[in-house]
Amino acid sequence: QCVKPRATFPWRHSPHALPRLVVPRISDTSGLEGDENDDSEDSAKNDGDKNNLKEEILESDYFKKGGPLGPGWPSPMDPWFRASTFASSMHVYGLPWYAIVLPWMRNEWIDEMEWSFCEAFSMGVRGMIEDTYCLDNGKNKKYGDDDESENFDVDFDTTIDATPLSEEKDETKTEKQVECDDSKTDDMLDHDAEQLYMLQRDLRQLYKSARKHSLSTKNNVLLRMQPQFARIESMFPVFGLNRQLVQDHPALRHSYRNLVRNLQRKHKEAQLAGRKRLNPIEVISHINGDLNELIDSTAKLTNDGKAVTTIIAQVSIQCREVFCVRDLESGEIVQGDTDGQPRDVTHLVRFEICIKDSHEGDFEIGRWQITDWDDLLDGNVWFT
Repeated sequence: QCVKPRATFPWRHSPHALPRLVVPRISDTSGLEGDENDDSEDSAKNDGDKNNLKEEILESDYFKKGGPLGPGWPSPMDPWFRASTFASSMHVYGLPWYAIVLPWMRNEWIDEMEWSFCEAFSMGVRGMIEDTYCLDNGKNKKYGDDDESENFDVDFDTTIDATPLSEEKDETKTEKQVECDDSKTDDMLDHDAEQLYMLQRDLRQLYKSARKHSLSTKNNVLLRMQPQFARIESMFPVFGLNRQLVQDHPALRHSYRNLVRNLQRKHKEAQLAGRKRLNPIEVISHINGDLNELIDSTAKLTNDGKAVTTIIAQVSIQCREVFCVRDLESGEIVQGDTDGQPRDVTHLVRFEICIKDSHEGDFEIGRWQITDWDDLLDGNVWFT
C-alpha cells in the first residue's frame, strides 16, 4: 500500500471554506415529482432519482462531519439548536441574559470576540513557528527580516535542512535552539504549564512531527499572513467535562454518548407503556437532570471541587496570505503558490476554554487555547 508522504509544513491555503461548512445545494426536484399520468416505470425512476439525491446530500461533509458544530457531533443539528448552544456559551462565559437577548449588546460582544480570535490566531501561529523551528523573532534574522514583512502579523521565511535540530552540531546552533534542547518536552508538562501555551499539545506535536519526519531534502518555507476579519461559526458548551478530566479519567469520554442512550431508553419505556415518545418538556427535563448529575459527579474529581464547563468555539478567519514550500534541490513547489503574491484565504480555527464554578458562586475563567485549525486533527475531539 502506498502511504501518502507527510506535508513538510501542515497548512491549508485555500480561498474556499472547509467543505463541512458548505450547506449542500438541493437541486430543483420539480421534474422528479410524479404525475398522475406517469406510467409505473417513470414513477419508479423518479423515486429512485429522489432517493439518490437525498443519499448524496446526507453523504456530504456538511452532514457527516457535523457542519458548523464540527467533528464530535452526529449532524449539524437544526439552526435553533445551534443558536441555543451559542446563547448558553455566552451565558456560561459570564454574559447576563439581558445582554444576550438585546441585539446591540450581543453583537458588540460578538464583534469583540471575533477580533480577539483574529489576534489569538496570529499569536498562535507565531508561537508555533518559534517553538517548532526554535526561532527567536527579533534575534534570528531568518525570521521576518525584510521590508515586505512589515505588512504581515506572521512572517516566516526560512530554509529548513533535512538534518533534525537535535543532530546539528552545537557550534551551529542558535541560542534559541540550545534553549529548546534544554527545555521540557510536551509530555513532561503539568496541567498548569500546558495552559500557558496558545496551542494545545496535540496541535504542537503535529508540527514538531512534520519537522522531524517529513523532510528528505532542504526546503524553503515562506508563510506571510495577516488576519482581516473573523466570523464565529458555532459555539457550544460541554458541561461537566474538560480535556484534563477526560485525560485523567478516560471513562468520562463516553459520558455524553451515555446520556443519549439513557434518553433513548426513556423514549422506549414510554412507548412500551402505551404512550408516544417523550414530549419536548419531558426531554428537556431528562437532559437537565442527567447533566446536573454529570456536573456534580465530575466536580468531585477535580482538585478544587469546582464544577467545570468547556466552551468550544469554531471561527472562520479571513486572511491575506502568502504561502509556498520550495524544494531547493529540484526547485519544485511542494506546497502553496508559485508566484509569491498575497491571496485571500480562509481558515477555520477551533478554540476552547475551561470555566470553573462552585455552588458558593466562585467563578473562574481559564485561557482560550487553539486545539485545531482547518480540521488538520479532525477537530481534536475529546468528548465523544
